[in-house]
Amino acid sequence: MNRLVFPFARRDCAIAGALSLSVLIGGVLPGLAQSSANDAAPPEVLQAAVAEAISRANERDLDGVMELYSPNFEHADGLDVEQTREAIARLWDKHDELTYDATIAEWERQGEALEATVVTELQGLQDSPRGDLQLTGTATVRNRYLRDAESGQLKLLDQTVLQESTTLTSGDRPPQFELNVPEAVAMGAEYDLEAVVTQPLGESVLLGAVLADAANVDSYLEDVSFPLQPLQAGGLFRRADAPFKPGSEWISVMLVGDGGITIEGRRLNIMRRDDLPQ
Repeated sequence: MNRLVFPFARRDCAIAGALSLSVLIGGVLPGLAQSSANDAAPPEVLQAAVAEAISRANERDLDGVMELYSPNFEHADGLDVEQTREAIARLWDKHDELTYDATIAEWERQGEALEATVVTELQGLQDSPRGDLQLTGTATVRNRYLRDAESGQLKLLDQTVLQESTTLTSGDRPPQFELNVPEAVAMGAEYDLEAVVTQPLGESVLLGAVLADAANVDSYLEDVSFPLQPLQAGGLFRRADAPFKPGSEWISVMLVGDGGITIEGRRLNIMRRDDLPQ
């Protein structure tokens, strides 16, 4: 049987990453819980900076959001300020409504800079020619902020995504599956990926595809197609080799059944063996 190709934007199945990078900036909503290693609340200047980012993002004020970035902003995936702006515009163009929640998990001072680890959760709808898709996602990012000498405003200097996952669904009965993929692997290591269907298939036909893309500028800004194939077993099972250099990959799984579509994405961090979490 010929493969069915389902076109989709690469980062449409990784919106949590795009949000934590672009719109949320590790944002904190009013009344949100905060914690740190010493149980002290983050400095007011840090809370004010991320709260302002949330306010401007909710107003779709792109110019205002970009004012909160340092001109020298760097993202671990390779995006600069202009590419970040393009990613935000693309994100907002595809999502009319998004709701956010976030927690500052940890923070610390690093000389004149402030570093914060932020956990972000989101829900919303994504526009699609095939109808709206329900979006849920979570991301953990590490942000570093520095006060601008000219304006006195705290600005985002750099960001690293530590963990992220997103799920998109459509239809009355989208396929349900459990995605098993490691959060981090050593460079060049072999790893297993499993997307195990958790509902009886009966006589239903199930199509599926898995993609692994490097988390870089192209993966935020370009589109890709899912080459769907009929599944002979209750899910997708792959064994793969990690790249031989540090970085991140975005692992995406799409399943299409009689009752709908499910797309789930996870970030896989490729690290030196000595740097792997214990």
